[in-house]
Amino acid sequence: MPIKHLEAYLMERKFVQSLSMSTLSDNRLGIDAAFYLQTILDGQNTREPLLAATGGLPLALTNRIESDLRALEKLRIKPVFVFPGLPQNKRWKAQGGAEYADAVRDRRDAWHRYENAREEEAQRLFEGRANVQQWDLWRAVLRIFRHRNVEFLIAPYNSWAQLIYLHRHQKTYIHAIYGPTDLLLYTGIDKLITFMELSIPNPLFTYVSKRTILSDLSITEDLFLDAGILAGFELSPPFAATPEHNFKGIVDLVKSYKSGHAVVTAFAEHPNIKSQNYNEHYARTRSMIRFSLILSSDGSVVPLPLAVPTPTGHNHHSHNDLHDIFTNRLPDEALAWLTSGTIIENPPLDNGECNEYRRFIKEIITDSVTGPRTVSLTLISTVLHQFWANRRVTPIFWFEQGQRQDNSAKGLRHSDAQATQYVERLPGWSVSTLLIEEELRRQNSSTIDFSLCLGATATDKLAARTKSKNASVHPIDKKDEVVANVIWRFLELRGFLNSNHGHTGLARAMLAGLKVAKINDKLQDPLFLFLELVRAGVMHGNLWSGRAYSGGPSFGTDEQKRSMLLIMRVLSIVPLQSKPVPWTAPLSRELLVFNSFLRTLSRNLRVLIEQVSLNMLLRNDARKARDDLLDIALSLPFQTDTNTGFGILSKVYLDALTHINNGECVADRNAPGVAEIKQTALDIVEETFSASVKNPRLEVERGFRFWDVALAGVRAMHAENAVMADLAQSFEEADQWLAQMRP
Repeated sequence: MPIKHLEAYLMERKFVQSLSMSTLSDNRLGIDAAFYLQTILDGQNTREPLLAATGGLPLALTNRIESDLRALEKLRIKPVFVFPGLPQNKRWKAQGGAEYADAVRDRRDAWHRYENAREEEAQRLFEGRANVQQWDLWRAVLRIFRHRNVEFLIAPYNSWAQLIYLHRHQKTYIHAIYGPTDLLLYTGIDKLITFMELSIPNPLFTYVSKRTILSDLSITEDLFLDAGILAGFELSPPFAATPEHNFKGIVDLVKSYKSGHAVVTAFAEHPNIKSQNYNEHYARTRSMIRFSLILSSDGSVVPLPLAVPTPTGHNHHSHNDLHDIFTNRLPDEALAWLTSGTIIENPPLDNGECNEYRRFIKEIITDSVTGPRTVSLTLISTVLHQFWANRRVTPIFWFEQGQRQDNSAKGLRHSDAQATQYVERLPGWSVSTLLIEEELRRQNSSTIDFSLCLGATATDKLAARTKSKNASVHPIDKKDEVVANVIWRFLELRGFLNSNHGHTGLARAMLAGLKVAKINDKLQDPLFLFLELVRAGVMHGNLWSGRAYSGGPSFGTDEQKRSMLLIMRVLSIVPLQSKPVPWTAPLSRELLVFNSFLRTLSRNLRVLIEQVSLNMLLRNDARKARDDLLDIALSLPFQTDTNTGFGILSKVYLDALTHINNGECVADRNAPGVAEIKQTALDIVEETFSASVKNPRLEVERGFRFWDVALAGVRAMHAENAVMADLAQSFEEADQWLAQMRP
């Protein structure tokens, strides 16, 4: 959030000025990426109201960013985006529990209204409750930046100080800054752009001048910093001992006491101040701003005052305990990773009411010594200083918040011998470019992916070629080498490959599915996720905790409904080819519950594969000095979140077909008139989804092709007794039912 109450003061004093964007032509504009993305998520004209009901990421996001970049290019303005890095070591705790409780309540009420045909009321309640954070969008955004050659930088900590550094550097890397009013807390900034409108014929921006503000309030930069901290901003709660509700009143309070420190000291015994330990918090926050750490032009991380002189011409002396303010420094090469000591798990979009999801997130994703979170921590902690190996990391789940959280709470076992031994086998993967290129030719492929990596180890003879003794002797060099070896290491960690690089039952099941798949359908990631969900025991057609949610099967017997529910869930794993516009089609609460499993799994597997690549670099198994890290990141699996769209698409088709067939499921696809009613059902799909989906008819067929792929995987697992017989039977029954229903 910006500095509290400051915007009202600026508007009241008419200090917000507007200019044409053409004023900035032929200049470099520094953009706070987090602020820019949050503006899109929260903007009245850009937010997507049903995102909390469908899951996934904003569908129109790419279009909006592309449009803004084209507008800047047309104006000859060079954007430089700065992303925030590690969070500061905050000791105060925001009232996040109350906020999530409100979100849970609003989503529950929204579904109640939607289920009672009060859709406009439901949409208003859903709006803003999707819990999408700006960092959830990073991969999608960076893919755009890579395609358009947009410059960007990830700061060590907050992006504000990095922007100040780029602006104040003697080479003037940027000429203006767009960001929140929090930036005004820093010394040496005057004009700040706080708003841009690039979608109108004559783009404009608004800005404020800090010099004007200081003159109007008759205060120094130091006193403005004090007032800003007391007013409250993103890194600090408002000072709770006074009733001031306007910025001018807070400034007058600081002026009367001569400093913010004096104000805090005077109210030290106030109950709200004592409970927050605000005296220490205030001092820490002030140091956090004055000595913010930045990435300098020579690649080192240093306090801002040491990197560029202040306007008064001298540098400040920095503290020697900055690690206590910013958290302990990790090596420069590992700034992207931090274990804060806790993993906070908030409720998913469906509110996480079913017991199956709670077991899944706690036991399978988090607590298991072979689970994605524990292994991710092991991968990074084993290649850093011993401090991190011994760092206690405790998961905190929303459904356990009433329970005591203290030093006796159970932490993850990432430093256990079993966990470390689990990752010590990975250096055995150091496959050379020659072998990878040979496999690309042999398999007639041009892509490094799951299919290629599994095909290269399909037999004992092939697998033996991939074994190596020590990768650090001949470090992996080229991008394709890195991507392939990361995927192989990941496959072994997930139990698809064994220690001899041979296939397990999961790998054979995946290969069986891939043999059925069409390359252009892009079903490799969905198939991998499907098999993981099968192994976790959450891929079935039964109700969650015995409860039937809205948006599930509407017709048929109980057996037919179970088959349809299984099919809907399977198909909802596949990303739908959506148009870049907000969702306007029907919703399904039933599929949103399943989407919580999918989203949690996909995100944690992505974290895991990223830690595999980081572990490889820090072990010197691969060359570290490289300029293709973004290309590597964009070549790895699990790039985005999937929404419920494909499952809803299949439901609309199957429901329409049954309704047209007098409420009866099709029993014989060759019966007279069946072909015609199937075409009518596809017409209904086209009409329902034409605004939101590209080629709805073709998507229906692609979805059912994924069913064939998934079924092949289940059959392969069943042949090796890797799944329960009743689950395999439920897939066979569903396939027999679907065979008569599909186009």
